[in-house]
Amino acid sequence: MNLLLKYLQKYGILLCNTNPDLPALEDIGCGWSDVTELIDRRELFYCKAFRKRTTYLSKETYYLLKEVRQKKPLTPPAQRIYAILENGAEVETGFIKAVSGLDRKAYREGFDFLLQNLYVTALRNGKPLNESWSTFLYAAAAEWEKRAPGPPPVENAAARLWEILSQTMTERQFRSLTGRSPQPPKPPFQQTNLTQLPPREFAPQNRQGPRSSR
Repeated sequence: MNLLLKYLQKYGILLCNTNPDLPALEDIGCGWSDVTELIDRRELFYCKAFRKRTTYLSKETYYLLKEVRQKKPLTPPAQRIYAILENGAEVETGFIKAVSGLDRKAYREGFDFLLQNLYVTALRNGKPLNESWSTFLYAAAAEWEKRAPGPPPVENAAARLWEILSQTMTERQFRSLTGRSPQPPKPPFQQTNLTQLPPREFAPQNRQGPRSSR
């Protein structure tokens, strides 16, 4: 099994770049090819849901988070971009920017808003640029859902989400992600962050990590 998929199925969330909050891609010994493989297989939901950082969610975590988190209304730039994608389009960012007619600042703010609030995601890999970077074809989250059906609904989505994420997240981080406090109260756990080693099975393997996401 893809090591990244194995990690996500257990822990639910991973960040792209090294940071002081949560484990990141190269911390568990994975690289860009692992990301693109799972994006193409619709086993990973690409977004910026955690503190505006590039975030990888497992399929289960995405569907739980979608149910738990209150979605913000679209801003005008985000609405203009979303209108291009909401009918099933799969396009690269250059096309979206040209068709939207937005200036660079408004486009970036609008597109980041959509990624932060689970409106859009990377549907599949685009053009390879080098061994550690490539473009993506983006689509509305609803289009991703058609190709990646979720698990059966659970009685308490917030409790199940906390059960998964409490393995690596503090209560404060959970509130930052979801906008609500964990329920039930957090059980004892040892936080996995960058001041601690990742689980032995996900130890670094000297693989090249990705660049900053765009």
